[in-house]
Amino acid sequence: MPAKRRTRSPSVDALDQLDSARMQLQRASTSIHARTQAMHLRQSILRDAIETSKFTYLHEVKGHRSCINALAFSRGSGQWMASGGDDMRIHIRDLYDYHDSQSSAPEASMYRTRARLLGHTSNIFSLAWSENNTHLFSGGNDHMVHCFDLNYDAAPIDAFQLRAERRMPDMSFSEHNAGIREVSAHPTHPSLVMTSSDGGQVFVVDVRLPSPHVAQAFLFPGQVASAQWNPRDTHAFAATCSHDPYAAAALYDVRHASHLVSSSDALVRYVSQLRAKLPAGLAMARPDPTGAQFDPSGRFLVTDMSLFHPTLYAVDSSMPLATMSSVAAHPHTNPCTKPDTTVYRPNAGYRNSCTVKRGSFGFEAQAGALYYTAGSDDFRGYGWRIPHIQDLLDARTSMPYNDWIMHETAGSNEVWFRYALHGSDDMVRPLELAQPVFTLEGSNSIVNSTLCHPTMPMIATAGIERLVRLHYATPMSSDHMHPAWPTRRPNTRQRPRLTNMTALLRAIQRRPHIPSDSDTETDDQAAASPASRAPTSAELADQEAISLFDELLREEEDRSLFSYQDIDTENDTDTDPDMQSIWDSESDMHVDLDALEFLLEPDEESIETDEEDE
Repeated sequence: MPAKRRTRSPSVDALDQLDSARMQLQRASTSIHARTQAMHLRQSILRDAIETSKFTYLHEVKGHRSCINALAFSRGSGQWMASGGDDMRIHIRDLYDYHDSQSSAPEASMYRTRARLLGHTSNIFSLAWSENNTHLFSGGNDHMVHCFDLNYDAAPIDAFQLRAERRMPDMSFSEHNAGIREVSAHPTHPSLVMTSSDGGQVFVVDVRLPSPHVAQAFLFPGQVASAQWNPRDTHAFAATCSHDPYAAAALYDVRHASHLVSSSDALVRYVSQLRAKLPAGLAMARPDPTGAQFDPSGRFLVTDMSLFHPTLYAVDSSMPLATMSSVAAHPHTNPCTKPDTTVYRPNAGYRNSCTVKRGSFGFEAQAGALYYTAGSDDFRGYGWRIPHIQDLLDARTSMPYNDWIMHETAGSNEVWFRYALHGSDDMVRPLELAQPVFTLEGSNSIVNSTLCHPTMPMIATAGIERLVRLHYATPMSSDHMHPAWPTRRPNTRQRPRLTNMTALLRAIQRRPHIPSDSDTETDDQAAASPASRAPTSAELADQEAISLFDELLREEEDRSLFSYQDIDTENDTDTDPDMQSIWDSESDMHVDLDALEFLLEPDEESIETDEEDE
């Protein structure tokens, strides 16, 4: 008789299944915990590197022939860097293809040049990659927006050419009636780009539509210095415009904004009216906006303003959270301090007066902390660590305007913001981040653009020079590992007391460079032989631009945010949108160009030389 087969009860099977599931969950929890710990460790190491090394390692990327106004990293991994400027050409560099051996050539790039994009006939001011990196958009002073169909991410490696390709635009948009200030690619739609101009026009361009490709059009009553999509809201965009007497920037919704935009169309207006109590009386100012930048998460917005500091806002709130400066190390940069041009300050601290600056956020995903970087007139870039939003809110001070007027100390030699919207009339003192956590050194003139890389601990800077400088928080080449690197690395140039008049005169009479098919970044290499290191034509052009802006900076030294005039506090109202501050005035030129006119007429020999160069 066969033995009976023992069967397990359903309850025992259920318990075994529960035990197995519990063990799997425990292993998964342990794995998640380990991964989380590893992520936090990596973030901590990188954060320490950022704030300890302070981006001391750098590479200089050559190839342009004049000032560089625009930078853009491709989305995702950031493999491709686009740069454009006054030479009317766009260079596409492969940041994953670095060659140490090329660094010795005078004008060669250490990063392989994938393409040179032509088509603009004037200075290029803005660049943007589409959401999937298939298109690069560019805008310039020629009123044109160009679209280049690239899609390098999809190209096989073995299909790459050794020589850089030359490309003309695949699509051009010519509806603007003034110079383009910014192009902003849509965060999720690869065919959409927003364009803004000096003429107050903002267009949403769809490259799929027939010419003129306009999906939406908005007209602002003044110059639009910047118009940028919110990276986390596909319908919202921020625009900086000087028409609003209360706010330098505002948030709009493309679905609800009127064709003729007014202040009432704004979802949020970011207040920028400034007040301070100075020895001469109550001072007022409304700084001129030069741009606005979202952080990658779309939580914060920073406005850059002439003669003032980058100002941080929460996207959904009108009142500022913080201002960023170097006042702790350079007290003379306090906007309430009257400029003293008798004191020579080669290390002037953060200042934004002479050129348009564009900063950027970065490193939150890599380092677990958010940073903002901006260029400065003192030939440096500056970086600030952004505190947690609750800490920013807790540190902010506010009081009714009338109480502020009567208060003995509030506003005394310090800048407050006036919030006079929606029936309120309050004064707000945001947190002042007065000590940058790092500076970006090595430049010879003004830094206009600073751009944080999306994945690497790297910041690209550009400005008056023909170079893009890549600053790293960690060593990235054999040069960086050399014991002598601290003495080899380029130092920041100190602006001299006197301008190089020879270079300045050359700059005044120089004719603009017209790009041609023969232009390559190696054209100038023969001009600098190993035996006699004569400057290349690009280096001479650099000297001229640097000298020109040295003189412009000297003209700007006595400009200040406040006018230092007595103001009747009883008649202090904000109904007049034409409030004047010192940035509206112009000082006399130090160089009398009329007196030098006889020196500016090019002789026949110089004309023949220029024609040969072209």
